[in-house]
Amino acid sequence: MFTNKSGFSLVEIIIAIAIFSIIVAGGLTGFIPVLNQNRQSTEVIQASRLAEEGLEAVRSIRDRNFALLSEGNSGIGISNNLWNFSGVSDITGKFTRQISLVSTTDPDVWQVKSLITWNYNPSETKQFSLETILTNWRKSIGVNYDGLIVYGNDSAATPFWNSYTNSSNVFGTKVILPTSIDSPRNLIIKTSPQKTEAIAGTVTSSGVLYIYCFNGSTWTQDWSVSVGGTANTRRFDIAYETNSGNAVVLYSTNNSNTNELNFKTKKGSDGCGNWSASTNYDPLRTSGVVQWVKMASNPQNNLIATAWADSNSDLSASIWNGSTFQNEPSSITESSLEFISTSQDVDDFDLAYESLSGDLMLVWANSSGRNGVNGARYRICSSNSATCTWGSVTTPPTFSDDATNLDLSANPNSDEMVFASIGNAGADLQIGYWSGTSWTNMANVDTSTQSPLAGTKLVATGWLTSGTTTRSIITYNDSNTTNIGWYVGNLGTFTPQSDFTVSPNFAKPQKWYEITINPQNKDQLMFVVSDNNSDLFAKRLIMTSTPAFTWTNSDGGAAIETNLGQPIVNPFGFAYWQK
Repeated sequence: MFTNKSGFSLVEIIIAIAIFSIIVAGGLTGFIPVLNQNRQSTEVIQASRLAEEGLEAVRSIRDRNFALLSEGNSGIGISNNLWNFSGVSDITGKFTRQISLVSTTDPDVWQVKSLITWNYNPSETKQFSLETILTNWRKSIGVNYDGLIVYGNDSAATPFWNSYTNSSNVFGTKVILPTSIDSPRNLIIKTSPQKTEAIAGTVTSSGVLYIYCFNGSTWTQDWSVSVGGTANTRRFDIAYETNSGNAVVLYSTNNSNTNELNFKTKKGSDGCGNWSASTNYDPLRTSGVVQWVKMASNPQNNLIATAWADSNSDLSASIWNGSTFQNEPSSITESSLEFISTSQDVDDFDLAYESLSGDLMLVWANSSGRNGVNGARYRICSSNSATCTWGSVTTPPTFSDDATNLDLSANPNSDEMVFASIGNAGADLQIGYWSGTSWTNMANVDTSTQSPLAGTKLVATGWLTSGTTTRSIITYNDSNTTNIGWYVGNLGTFTPQSDFTVSPNFAKPQKWYEITINPQNKDQLMFVVSDNNSDLFAKRLIMTSTPAFTWTNSDGGAAIETNLGQPIVNPFGFAYWQK
């Protein structure tokens, strides 16, 4: 009896092995790139951590002693539980790290690079790096003062400046700025958010803009350019990028139709005198000669918002993205700004960023406003980016008057804002509170204020915070008074306060009001004013958590200057040090 047993022949086995080998080889061919990609990603992550650790080590060394930083390449090591520079590089596993320090024109600023290299395979080397700028943030500011003021004198050809010391609440002796110029008139000063540096600008009676720079010990006159006019409007502004410390100066070219604006920049890592070439900026929505320029720095990033008004009473705006201005609205924001007697003879627009959201608020006065007719307008650019979305032009509710002089300021700790305006038609004060989403406004809070004139600004706003208590502050020129008229705001409720009696009295009427919040002590602000006698005064307001308010004479009870170059159109500039 025969049994038939089936099985695999040798040929079948060979064929099966061949097929299996092909399948396995194909699978490995597809899988190997995945393995390589995962390996590469893992190694890049390791390299990035080592690079970041290198920068943190240099920061630690800087914080211990800025003098330990020096030009060249080095590695990082640990000695006595402290980071230190060691050799020309250091090695962790397969990774080599090298720290490079490069000096800048500013002796208190270093450029730092943390470079990681490793052999990915015997024939391929990969790199990963991170860079930053480190400053000597512990350096004493000048002669240990907290702010500075600049202004002109009608008999002098050069601006003056005084230091301000907060602990004693005293302005220092008047000092002349370098290099003679011709009759300084409007002035602005801004301080760097990253280091000891201030930039000041002044326009002369012949329409020349001069830019000065101060490094904490020495002033230099860096450049000048013609902006036109006779300083009866303010044709420039200065702003710093918050994180980089880069500076931007935007100014009128005194041209119409095309390239009406120019700008120059200075890197935060560069010292005074190191400015870019002038660059044209051609607005699309305005074509007249630019008469007023304003900028506002975003407190969270390097964006800067700008707005300008031209000789046709047109208003437009755009956003600085770090290298140029962009995002001008698709249609003109306003084609009929208010004025006193001639186009744009008064400052009647303002802008500010919400401190948390980064949304931009732009406010202005439409010429249709009059006594009993709301002339205030606003629009918002939403989202914290250079490509923010412009909202529609809107009339805020409740107001019932024109807004010839106006001021807007943002709460540095929230998205709140406070707005105030005085109209020349009815000489009425109106105040508004922006919660971050809506307005709560009060019209006719004072119906007998001083009426604005060409070139005046008779209202200023600010914020004070002490502990958990926050209040808005509104100062204004009440009718026929020689003291400080003011209101305190709690959310949307505004309460009049007894006038602060100054000594000596302000000459009436006053001419220009400004408030600056102390960035280091937010329970304090500085109020600076020029009056009809061309005198310059400064008064400090402090709030406790109760809240209780105390005004004092920061000027020592005497005018800081008794012969301003002119009392109108930004005749002075005051700024606190931010660092």
